[in-house]
Amino acid sequence: MAPVFPDAEALTLGFLREQLPAGTQYGTYVPGSYDGARPLVIVRRIGGHMRWPALDIATVDVETWAASRETAHDVAQEVTAALMATRTTGGPFARVNVIAGLTFMADDLTELSRWVMTFQISIRPRGADHGA
Repeated sequence: MAPVFPDAEALTLGFLREQLPAGTQYGTYVPGSYDGARPLVIVRRIGGHMRWPALDIATVDVETWAASRETAHDVAQEVTAALMATRTTGGPFARVNVIAGLTFMADDLTELSRWVMTFQISIRPRGADHGA
């Protein structure tokens, strides 16, 4: 049977929900009603490639949003630390690399603060030995 890989966006969002403080919102897009009152983490797969049959190497953009530049930055730092820590924890993440580090990009329409970063996340197929 051919390997089946987890959805990179869902896997990353689920992992970050477990790692970051309560009260943070998560998704794959910014809700129209978002006002910055609570931090928001957006995860979008923007590409990648496969190393068949062992790895799905996803390129993922992560955005952190908040009312203030400082809060959005703090959440971005927590996201980076959590994802980079997967190098030692095992699980479905085989490797995480930073492709583009923190970049501040205020949203001109909402005037909310946003930090953007890009990761390469190598994901093992479902049922793979996650101890390696």
